[in-house]
Amino acid sequence: MKKILFILSFLMSFNSFAQNKKSLLRDGNELYTDSSYNEAEMQYRKSLEKDQDYFNASFNLADAVYKQERYEESSALFDALKDNAPTETDLAKVYYNLGNSLVKEKKLEEAIEAYKSALRINPKDKDTRHNLAITHKQKQQQENKDENKENKDEQEQDKDRENKEEEKENKEQEQNQENKEQQEEKKESKPEEKKEEMSKETAEKMLEAIQQQEKELQEELQKKKVKGKRVKVLKDW
Repeated sequence: MKKILFILSFLMSFNSFAQNKKSLLRDGNELYTDSSYNEAEMQYRKSLEKDQDYFNASFNLADAVYKQERYEESSALFDALKDNAPTETDLAKVYYNLGNSLVKEKKLEEAIEAYKSALRINPKDKDTRHNLAITHKQKQQQENKDENKENKDEQEQDKDRENKEEEKENKEQEQNQENKEQQEEKKESKPEEKKEEMSKETAEKMLEAIQQQEKELQEELQKKKVKGKRVKVLKDW
């Protein structure tokens, strides 16, 4: 009898434990529906405290974190669920939500691979196909934008290089012109060569020669005056 009571007590405790984690999950779902994502996250975590391998609580926790825009964390949570999905359908959902979270992280290439993985499991899923097409387009646009930016950067670098070369050439021309002007100014302002100074002895000799010439000239003039002077003739009375 005691053995039967023990078994019944164990089953009741087990049922109570199972209902408890599910009850916490339901409470979290109600909060999630009301957009109370932080409170829902807390309920999901409490449910996981009861059973850390509870897939539904882990999946919904990742959803709640995603809704709070903590995308890096939600991507990690979804990625960790890939090996714990109980069914192929659940695994396809994990890949789909992982793709959505990776898109928010701007990891478009990884998101595309996640969507492809989801479609391999469930090829007819329209939402996954739609998101895959959009992400492909976004990736192409990003690549074109990056390519245009790269080309623009190269053009700007070429332009800067040309401007620097032109500036250098202008400076060289200005410097050459300045040097030329300085040389011309120097040439114009160069003092005249001093004439060789006359020695004192030479000057005295020249002065004596001039005086001698002057003396001779005076004598010559005097002679001419005497020669041309009329001689007064006395009358013969």
